[in-house]
Amino acid sequence: MKKYIMMLLVFLTISNLEAYSYASAGKEPTIDAKEQITEAINKDDFEQALKIFKSNERNYKYLTKEFTSSLYLGLQNALKNKDKKQTIKYLELSLAAEIQRRIDGGLENIKNYNVAKVMVLKAKKFYTLLSIGLDKEQDEQLKTAINNCIVAIGNPGLFGVGSKPSNEDAYKINQKIIIEIIQSL
Repeated sequence: MKKYIMMLLVFLTISNLEAYSYASAGKEPTIDAKEQITEAINKDDFEQALKIFKSNERNYKYLTKEFTSSLYLGLQNALKNKDKKQTIKYLELSLAAEIQRRIDGGLENIKNYNVAKVMVLKAKKFYTLLSIGLDKEQDEQLKTAINNCIVAIGNPGLFGVGSKPSNEDAYKINQKIIIEIIQSL
């Protein structure tokens, strides 16, 4: 009997680990485009960079409409003007917009632990890429606020053991900090 209970616990643990996998949620067009555009501009191939931008136009327009009003035209103009520094700036703004998008999604789904957790962990993934370009203070504040959002979504525990309820108020406080930092970039 103990053997079967142990096997069940191992199975459930493995199943839960898969639920939090980034791979299960698919590719990230913003990350892929950033890498491809950066590679192209580092080779001074702005024509290829513009093609990549155009193939991701729908994504950039969405992020512009919902989160960062200057993103689409700013990135397009930086590419047309062959301005590497500005291109990188707008590519980083696209990552910041994705952080805000995922943090907003975490709040919208705070009562659904699995969805909220994936959203906040994706925000953290985008933060990791963005953090390279942040000053030390912004980086520390953003990292802390995202980690606080992870804690605020709570935890259902294993069979209820160790469960912690979500804390929507704490989440909103940290979401506000995140948005303020992102909008200051």
